[in-house]
Amino acid sequence: MKIALINPSVPKSLKKENLGLAYLSATLQADGHQTRIIDEIAGDDVWQGLDEFRPDIAGISFMTMYALRAYEIADRIKKERGLTVVMGGAHPTAMPEEAIQHGDCVIRGEAEWTFPRAITSGKLEGIIEPEVPAELDTLPEPRRDQLNLDLYAAAGEEIAGFSYRTLGIITSRGCPFVCNYCINSKRETQLRFHSADRVVEEIKYLVDRHHIESIAFYDELMATDIDRFRDICEAMIAHNLHNLKWECQIHARRIRPDVLRLMKRAGCIQITIGFESGSQRMLDRMVKHATVEQNLQAARYIHEAGLRVRGCFIIGTPGETEEDVELTRQFIKQAEIDFASIHYLTPYPGTALFDEFKDRIMGSGVTWDKFTAGDPDTFNCNENMPPALQKRLFLQLSARQAFRNYSWSEMAKRAIKNPRHALHVVSNMI
Repeated sequence: MKIALINPSVPKSLKKENLGLAYLSATLQADGHQTRIIDEIAGDDVWQGLDEFRPDIAGISFMTMYALRAYEIADRIKKERGLTVVMGGAHPTAMPEEAIQHGDCVIRGEAEWTFPRAITSGKLEGIIEPEVPAELDTLPEPRRDQLNLDLYAAAGEEIAGFSYRTLGIITSRGCPFVCNYCINSKRETQLRFHSADRVVEEIKYLVDRHHIESIAFYDELMATDIDRFRDICEAMIAHNLHNLKWECQIHARRIRPDVLRLMKRAGCIQITIGFESGSQRMLDRMVKHATVEQNLQAARYIHEAGLRVRGCFIIGTPGETEEDVELTRQFIKQAEIDFASIHYLTPYPGTALFDEFKDRIMGSGVTWDKFTAGDPDTFNCNENMPPALQKRLFLQLSARQAFRNYSWSEMAKRAIKNPRHALHVVSNMI
């Protein structure tokens, strides 16, 4: 059969390649089907693509902020083309009863095995629970050639204030933690890994074919398996891939000084940690399974290894006060965070936090396109801090972070060398 896989776009779309669709395309092709990825984010026209390819099935994968656009596409396909419409991705997985109203079938979770088997069985209807591959190396390599990788590589990845020609890779799936604002708080997906050999082969392909300067690891967390992560770093060194610049996200409790030193030798220049707050009370409320002291120690270890720290922080957790935000400010200063990414708490569907506030959210009239983590007006989970106060505290944290590390002359030099980063800093302050 011919299957079109559609990646919808909205004005503030994330400029990252959809490797999920590339993996799905590869497994469908391995099962004998013809596929085409129609990527609105890369500028593809959905209707032109459908006219040219003339598929039997249209698959649409999307996150929450893309839901309205995805439903618009699905409804029009059903009305004008009469195709079988299959929904998948994070939002349909979390809200299958809603998504099924716009299509024939919803495949929850990972679809690489489930989708082909549903086609073969002739039961491509209703809500289908996933079958997940136990060994990721059994999956064929993603069909990156169906994506406009030169466009995504040119968009670049910002690491430590500088932009590099970057493409991404997924080396593992799953997460052992259950932070209540994350979809992993409710998913029952076991940790699974690609082998170090498979990871290195994919990186070499991206270097040779697309001349990348940096690799982005799209794993939810790296170093969940320390031994495998060591193997990846050592393999990157052995295959002369250590000239690539890269960063990854690691939980504070997984930080090891010896591994940090190895990471630096393998090309790592920055590590991202979801510290989220400097208040232990808030960390416990988020179910972070980390202490403020563990987070501080992780930052110290990273700096001692000669690496930079990018910290992620959240404003607006239920029960948070101005005093808690002040503790976060003090933490950023004490931990000497090099780059702080500050976001408003957003109760995404599929999270424990969403379930806690579901009735209020669904009755508030808020639309899915507002779920970007960039606006406290989306839905305020904190009665102590109205949106106006959250915006003021956000501005204060962002401004202090932006001007903490550099002199005016240094910031001017960086703005000249990397205007994109300068624009990013300013946009976070207004």
